[in-house]
Amino acid sequence: MSSPYIVLKQETRMFGAAQVMNGLIHFALGHIWMQLYIRQNELFLLTYLPIVLISGYPFGASFFYVVSGIFAIEAEKRRSPKLLKYTIKTNIYCSVLSVIGIFLTVAEITLFLVKPVKIQWPQVSKRLCVFVYNW
Repeated sequence: MSSPYIVLKQETRMFGAAQVMNGLIHFALGHIWMQLYIRQNELFLLTYLPIVLISGYPFGASFFYVVSGIFAIEAEKRRSPKLLKYTIKTNIYCSVLSVIGIFLTVAEITLFLVKPVKIQWPQVSKRLCVFVYNW
C-alpha cells in the first residue's frame, strides 16, 4: 500500500531559497540594465533597443523564479502531492525560461557586435578621461 506522504530530501528547501535569490538577482540586474538604457538614451539620443529589455525577460523570469522557489520551500514543509505537482511544473517553466534567456542574451550580444555604430557609455568615457588626464 502506498503512503499518502511524499519523501523529499532536505536539499529541496535550499534549492527553493537559491531559486528565490536567483529571481531577485534577475530583477535587480534587469532594473540596472533599464537604468543604463534610459541614461544612454537621455545623453546620446541613440536608437539602440535592447532585445532583452523589450521582451521583458528579466522581470517575467524573476517572477517565475521566485514563485518556483516558494513552491519548492512549501513543498518540503507541507509535502502534499498537489503542491509537489505545482513545484515540478514551475521548475519546468523556469528551465524553459532559462533556455529562452540564454538565446536572448546570445542574440543581444551578436546584434551588438555586428552593429557598425559604436555605442559609447558615459560612465566609461568619464573614467577614461580622468585616467588619461592623470597619467
